[in-house]
Amino acid sequence: MNARSWHAVNLGAPESPEVRTLFAQVFGAPMSDALWQWKYADGRGQATGTRDLAGQLIAHYGGTARTLVWGGQERPAVQLGDVMVMEQARGVLSRNGAFATAAQSFLQQHIGAQTRFAIGFGFPNERAARLGKALGLYETLGEVLALEWPSLQPGQHGGLRRWATAPLDWADPRTQGQLDTLWQALRSDAHHFVLPRRDASWWRHRFANHPDGPYQAWWVRHRFTRRIQGAVVLRPGPATWEILDWVAPLRHTETVLVAARALAASAGAAGLTGWFSAPLAAQLGAMPALAGAASQLACTNCVTVARDPALTPDLLQRPWWLTGGDTDFR
Repeated sequence: MNARSWHAVNLGAPESPEVRTLFAQVFGAPMSDALWQWKYADGRGQATGTRDLAGQLIAHYGGTARTLVWGGQERPAVQLGDVMVMEQARGVLSRNGAFATAAQSFLQQHIGAQTRFAIGFGFPNERAARLGKALGLYETLGEVLALEWPSLQPGQHGGLRRWATAPLDWADPRTQGQLDTLWQALRSDAHHFVLPRRDASWWRHRFANHPDGPYQAWWVRHRFTRRIQGAVVLRPGPATWEILDWVAPLRHTETVLVAARALAASAGAAGLTGWFSAPLAAQLGAMPALAGAASQLACTNCVTVARDPALTPDLLQRPWWLTGGDTDFR
């Protein structure tokens, strides 16, 4: 393919069937209309694409609106995802290639001081991260690690078990306020992190309303006072379970994750795994009940080169709090 024969286009609901077809070709798995709607409908997402001279969609670059909290302020951000290029066009990796055409158009339109989003972040694979950095589109923040703990068996709770778990009921009118209280506590305690917002509204959209996700949400309470100490979301698996996210004051983090390990064990899982940004993984590893987890590299998390120079140094110097629930594909 000749790079001069293609051009960037904006993509929306009328083009969603084409996007879903390209998704299936690139990732080998279908994207349902419900999943496209969950990501992009009602102003949640933006996308650009690259078309060839015949009008065929050969690349896609998308993003979903998020809010980042750091330095006591909330800033509009976009979580980058669904980065895909048709196999025949992957060989052109120049600044005029299919990927670069879609990505540069997206970043110029949607990220910057005068646009909707102040910053972009994402979880690219190694190849996309290298290419984005070579093209001057990405600034690498650090590694995302996959940690795995063996499931916590009865009697391994470290003394008297002082917590209890109960399924989170999304229909309960108290749930919204309880989750928001936990979020505010986490936000206050983790103020030194760049922290994607995970309030009740986000949790409901991310985990309760996901059209494909087999997620389980649980309260973790003090066993005797019944006070809520945190909430956690797990994804069951055939061998291991995955922790997607939790909200809790920092002083209860260890308790919440120990409870998650026990929940996995009670379902017969061999272990509990999860994705964590390296600074968050280090913080968990310093907790006695969470030390010694098996660790491997999951991916590199990146932030786009900010078009507001005032934001870039702070974003690159601060630790980021990211979990598997901050992706759009876990």
